[in-house]
Parts: sequence; C-alpha cells; structure tokens
Amino acid sequence: MAEKRIIFTDKSLRFEGLFDIKGLFRTMVKWFDDRSYDMFENKNYEEVYEKDKKITFELIPYKKITDYHKFVVRVFVVCESLKEVNLELKGVKHRLLKGDVNFTFDATLVTDYEGRWEGGPQYFFFRTLIDKFIYKSQTRNYEQELIKEVKELEEEIKAYLNMFRYTV
Repeated sequence: MAEKRIIFTDKSLRFEGLFDIKGLFRTMVKWFDDRSYDMFENKNYEEVYEKDKKITFELIPYKKITDYHKFVVRVFVVCESLKEVNLELKGVKHRLLKGDVNFTFDATLVTDYEGRWEGGPQYFFFRTLIDKFIYKSQTRNYEQELIKEVKELEEEIKAYLNMFRYTV
C-alpha cells in the first residue's frame, strides 16, 4: 500500500467579483497539462436556485515523478451566489458570472504508489530503511517542488481572476 505524505491541506483562496467560469476551468486544466499532470475530475455539478446558482467542482490531478514518487494535488472549487452579467468591452460582448469563489488546495506526495514493496514484512522493512536513509533527501526535494508548483498554480489563478477585477 502506498504511503501518502500530506504536504499541506486546506490551503484556501477566496475571490469575490466578476469572472468567467469556463476560462477559469480552462486556465487550470492548461496549467496542469503544461506541467505533465494527468487529470482526474472527481466532481462537477451545478445547483440552480430561484435567485442565483452554485457551481462545485473538484480536480485531482497527479504526476508520476519517478517509479517511486507521485504528486497528487486536489483543487476543490465552490462558486456561490452566482448571477450572470452581460458586459460589452471594446465592442465585444462578454457573459460573465458575479459571485464568490472559494478554492481549497491539498497537496500529497505518494511513495511506492504501485505497491511494489508490499509483498511481505521483509520488503516493508527494507522499504522503511530505504525511505529513511537513501531517499530521504530526494523525498525532501520533491516535497519542496510540490509546494512550489501549488504556489505557482495559486498565483496563476489569482492572476486570471484579477483580469476581471477592474472591468466594471
């Protein structure tokens, strides 16, 4: 069974204002594609109420670094109190949403994700020794790299959402 090292959990980001949900989703997926992540979309649903609507989606991209290490990032997005707004900027009509967006980021480093070292107690013992003494610095470097990548994703999302900050 793979060992999961939780690097951080429940790191959040809030935004309130105008945004394009399709563009936001495309930006996130493109960011993960550019960094060779494989995408898994766990949830994606929309709830429509009388006055507004709510959109929720969860992405769980993962990237195999080596045969032993794998990055797993969980991005949970909840868009609440959404109302459609039609804008015309420079002669082009835009259909945007106005509301609150909450992002939650979790990052996990998974070791032995294929379960190769789970054949018996002696393999588990050797795996523990190898993790403690041989892969220790490599694992620490991968943890720092994962933290750096999630911070870059957060900055990319902030930059995208700030594009619509001053349009109205």
